[in-house]
Amino acid sequence: MLSVFFQTARGYRLGMGVTAAGLFAISLLVVYVFQAFGGLEVARQMEQFLPESIKALLKAQGGFATDANGFLAADYRHPIYLIALSAFVIASGTGAVAREVERGTVLVVLACPIARWRFLSARVGAMVAGLAVLLAGAWLGTWVGSVLTGLTAEVHMSVFLKVVFNAGALALAVGGYTLLISALSSDGAQATAQAAGITVAMFFLDFLATLWGPAEPLGPLSIFRYYDPLAIADNGGVPWRDVGVLLAVGAVGFAAALAVFQRRDIAR
Repeated sequence: MLSVFFQTARGYRLGMGVTAAGLFAISLLVVYVFQAFGGLEVARQMEQFLPESIKALLKAQGGFATDANGFLAADYRHPIYLIALSAFVIASGTGAVAREVERGTVLVVLACPIARWRFLSARVGAMVAGLAVLLAGAWLGTWVGSVLTGLTAEVHMSVFLKVVFNAGALALAVGGYTLLISALSSDGAQATAQAAGITVAMFFLDFLATLWGPAEPLGPLSIFRYYDPLAIADNGGVPWRDVGVLLAVGAVGFAAALAVFQRRDIAR
């Protein structure tokens, strides 16, 4: 089981490292832009000119928070962060089963022998470890940016720990249903397309429910409804209900994927 975990983690190291570095750079740049534009006062003035669609995208219809934490936290809802995290867990999830079956390499691994639940658990463990590295990169970018710009008194890094914790739960929810799709499939490309399609549809549903009143009742059906960094900055606490929903989605997806994988025929 450990050998599968470390082998999988080694396979992630290049893509994971590049993505983590990219998230670090983006978080760092956001702090520099905030400081370069004049800080909180100018940011409040710019807020008035943002279209409603952008505010809905960032969950900021009621305005941004009254301090630097709110403006910086809202950027963690930017599609770049969501795409990077979703792409990683979708690639990891589809690679866990569907691509292994497609290439036939899963037969070699399981012939070792190793129980299927151990194999899948090791792949999930590598996914979680890689996700932690990505989130650490984003958090460190904000911290380093606040240090270099002299905003450490205004930027409370405990807030961003809570934000990345919620972001991690969101990514695990995506990873959960991706694993289930992967366990049901023998075609990696098809599994990737299906998982990506569901994720995009959920993001669009959340955006539509936020922006358009008649669609609001559909909002809870989207996992993105349960990720609101600006609310975390406003309230200062961990949104345990939202995190619980996301982790439950991920756990159900993993359990279902495990049940399917235990019983399915490996042959294409």
